[in-house]
Amino acid sequence: MKAIRYWTGFVLVILGIAVSSAAVAGERLHKTENIIFVMTDGLRWQEVFDGANESLLHARGVKNTAALDRAFWRTAPESRREALLPFVWNVIAKQGQLYGNRNRASEARLTNGLKFSYPGYQEILCGYPDASINRNDAPPNPNVTVLEWLHGKPAYRGHVVAFAAWDAFDRIFNRNRCGFLVNAGFSVSFR
Repeated sequence: MKAIRYWTGFVLVILGIAVSSAAVAGERLHKTENIIFVMTDGLRWQEVFDGANESLLHARGVKNTAALDRAFWRTAPESRREALLPFVWNVIAKQGQLYGNRNRASEARLTNGLKFSYPGYQEILCGYPDASINRNDAPPNPNVTVLEWLHGKPAYRGHVVAFAAWDAFDRIFNRNRCGFLVNAGFSVSFR
């Protein structure tokens, strides 16, 4: 099976951006109140988890590499990634969850045998492949995604949103059925 590494997209699933704390028996427990899904296309997992890539900073045609080095190059990957994506590492990683660091064995593998977007995202978000989703212009997803399932739970009703760079996510989430806000491409739906 081919790994998700063939994808140009990177999924950031952020759980608990707005987290409330409750004191129970002298311990502080965190309860996730909101689920925010963010999909960016073209963001490589290597930059998210390791920061700027030196060979790309100095690639042919790149101008003012000295300024880029000052802004983004650090010796340690943890420092590089924070310099490149400060909000991701100073807010999201501290208040939510990031998945997909292959250096730490956090990877997923698709089983659908296809190497393109809609079928892959459908499998990732539903947890299983669907042979009827076999092209990028497929109709609205007949399957319930994990976000739709969570939105159906009383604790998360009205607390799930999805943001994606590609307008096909309207169909992948089946925005006419899912019931939560989907901002995909240039469209916004409030359900």
